[in-house]
Formats: sequence, structure tokens, C-alpha cells
Amino acid sequence: MTKPKLDIAIDISRSRPWKGIVWHHSATPDGATKDWDAIRRYHTSYRIDGQIVSQADYERRLAAEDGDSFQTPWKDIGYHGGTEWVDGQVVFCWGRPSSEIGAHAGVKGASNLYNTDYLGLCAVGDFDKAPPKPEHWEFNLRLTRAFMEAFRIPASHVIGHREVFDRLGVPRQKSCPGNTWDMALFRSEL
Repeated sequence: MTKPKLDIAIDISRSRPWKGIVWHHSATPDGATKDWDAIRRYHTSYRIDGQIVSQADYERRLAAEDGDSFQTPWKDIGYHGGTEWVDGQVVFCWGRPSSEIGAHAGVKGASNLYNTDYLGLCAVGDFDKAPPKPEHWEFNLRLTRAFMEAFRIPASHVIGHREVFDRLGVPRQKSCPGNTWDMALFRSEL
């Protein structure tokens, strides 16, 4: 297996002045091909109870109150970037432009700080079931270090999505980036 490539250009002149990074996981298995486009499609579609639906179905079911969670399309994927296995190697995919506020760590009724001031990065995989493979872990560390260097972000400002709830003083709503992703270990290796 080849060593994961990390060939990204971070243009800080066209970016927000990011103060931190929030790591997420897709909570879905990583397929053999590129999954990033499917995540973007999900975020930019009408959704009811986590399922993509047509606009007509959305409007019909919303009027009939047929569902619990109704979401309209976002203007783009919520994350600024993501990592996943594609054709046997870990790759980075850009998401929402780094000049834009994220849509990855909002908590209803609480501060939006972790969308406005923190980049959102997502590793494709279900890390509740198993930790990232060593190559994926190392790639995510290298990627994080690159963003930390570009924006002068301290390791203490690299957090998992689940830690957003802790910092806002609200009950945890997610295990993200997964119960097997040890954020303390990740920060210690940065």
C-alpha cells in the first residue's frame, strides 16, 4: 500500500480566520469508491427523518406532519473538507469553501461558535464500530497539522464533535467522531 498523499493548498488569504477544528465521522461505512459526493448530495437535498426525498414529497409530508425531522437543502456540504479511502489510498476532498461559515457543529439554542470559528473536517467511516485504520489516522493527523500551521491553531482547539456539547454545557447528542476515536490521544499526537 502506498503512503497517503497530502497535497493540498491552503489559501489563508481567502479563508476566515479559523480558531479551531472540529472532527466528525460520517457514521457510515467507507465504500470502495468516493463517498464524498454522496455526503454532499445528502446535505444539499430535502430530507425527512434522515432520508433524501423529492421537494414534492417533502412539501406533502410536511403539510401532513408525516415525519419527525424535516430538513431543507443546505447551500453546500456542511464540512470544509473530508478524508476517505479511494482506490486503496486515503485522500482529502474539499467541501464548503474555507471562506464560509460551516454547518457542522450547530446546537439548537446554543452558541454557533463552532460553526463560525472552527473548521469542520469529516473522516468517512463509522468510528463507533472500529477506530480509523493506522493510515487514515496518520493522514488525519498530517492534515490537521497542516491546518494548524496555516491558521496558528493550538492543539487544544482541535476537538471532536461530541466535545462541542461539553464545551457548550449541554448534554451530548452525538458520539462523533466515534466512540473508538480517542480525541485525547489524537491531540497528544499533533
